[in-house]
Amino acid sequence: MHELDTILSTLRLEADPELSTLFYQFEELYEKKLWHQLTQSLIQFFHDPKSVSLRLRVYDTFINKFIDKINQLSVVDFLLLSLKATEDSEEALRYLNELILEFEQIDSKKQRNDGLRSHDFGVFLIKIEIARIYLHQNELIKSKDVLIDISNKLESNESVPLRVTSAFYDVNAEYYRLKKDFNSYYYTSLLYLSTLDMFNNGGSTNITVSNTDEDMKNFAYNLSIGALLGDKIYNFGELLNHPIMKYLVTDSKYEWLLQLLNSLTNGDFNQFDKIVTVQIKKNKILAEHESFLRQKICLMTLIEIVFEKNIRTISFDDIVEATHLPKDNVEHLVMKAISLGLLKGSIDQIVELVTITWVQPRIINVEQINNMNQRLVEWDEQVKLLGEKIELQGKSIWV
Repeated sequence: MHELDTILSTLRLEADPELSTLFYQFEELYEKKLWHQLTQSLIQFFHDPKSVSLRLRVYDTFINKFIDKINQLSVVDFLLLSLKATEDSEEALRYLNELILEFEQIDSKKQRNDGLRSHDFGVFLIKIEIARIYLHQNELIKSKDVLIDISNKLESNESVPLRVTSAFYDVNAEYYRLKKDFNSYYYTSLLYLSTLDMFNNGGSTNITVSNTDEDMKNFAYNLSIGALLGDKIYNFGELLNHPIMKYLVTDSKYEWLLQLLNSLTNGDFNQFDKIVTVQIKKNKILAEHESFLRQKICLMTLIEIVFEKNIRTISFDDIVEATHLPKDNVEHLVMKAISLGLLKGSIDQIVELVTITWVQPRIINVEQINNMNQRLVEWDEQVKLLGEKIELQGKSIWV
C-alpha cells in the first residue's frame, strides 16, 4: 500500500489542481476495497479532458493492480481512453493484446462455481477495437477476419452487453463504408445508432465515444450517402425521421443533401435535376453514380404513384407522366421493381396496363400521412353518399 501511496501522490502532484481531489478518492476507495465507487471516480477522471496526459500512467501504475476486481468492460474502456493520446497503432495493439492475456490468466485461475464471471465479453470488446485499428491501417482483410470470428462468438452467447454490441456494429459499419457496400453500411449504421444512449433511452453508455455535433453531422452525411447509393434501399422514411438528421437540418451546408433525399422520396424530377446539375458534380462519389440515381428516382416514383392511387391498375401513360421515361422503358422499369421485391403484379402489354397486387411496406413522412388521411376522408364521404343513396332508393323494398 505504501508503494501505491507514492504512485498516487506523484500523479496527484503532476495533475491539474482540479483533479487532485480525485486522487485522494482513489486512495481511500482502493484501501476500503469499494470497487464500484472507485470505478465511478475513475470514470469521472477519464471523462475530464485535463486528464489526457496522465491517463496511460494511471492505467499502467494503478488500474493494472486491480483489473480482476472491477467491471471488465470498464477496464477495457479505461485502456481505450488512455490510448487515445497515442498515435502509435502498434503500441495500441500491444496494450490491447496484453490485456487479453491478463484476462485469460485471470480466467485460468478461476475455480468452478466460484461465482466469478469469465472475461469473455471484455476479450470480445478488445478484439473489436483491434479490428478498428486494422481498418485505420487499411488492413481490411485482417479486420474482417476478426469481425467474422467475433460475430460467430456473439451469436452463440446470450445476454451480450449492449456496450459490446454497439462497438461491433460501429466497426462493422466503418468496414462496409470503406468497402463501399452501401446497403450493409446503411443497415448496420442504423443498428449502431439504436444502441446509442443519445437516441435510445436505456441504450449503451460508451464513455470512449464523445459524439460531438461534428461527429454526428459526418455520420448523418455518410448515412445519407449510403441510403442514396444502396441498390436495395428505396424508402428513406426511417432515415428522414431519425433524430440524427437534425444535425443536417440545422446546417445550411447540407441543405442540398436533404433536398436530394426528399426529391427522390416525392418523385420531384425538377428538384432532382436542379441538384444534379449544381451539387452532385461537386461530390465525387455521387457523380460516379449519377445514372444509378436517375434509375432510382424512377423506381421510387413508381412506388409513390402506386401508393398514392386508389386503384390497383395503372396505365403506361400514367407511369410515363410520373417518371419522365419513354413509353418503351416502362415495362423494363416495372419488371425491375418486381425483381427488387418493391412490388408484385402483372403487365398487360396489349392494353398497356400494370396491375399491382402488393407494395413493399414502408415508413411514410408527415406529408404522405396527410395525403393518406385525405384519401380516407374522401372514402368515408363516398361511403356515406352510397349509404344515403341505397337508403333512399331501397325504402320501398325495406318497408
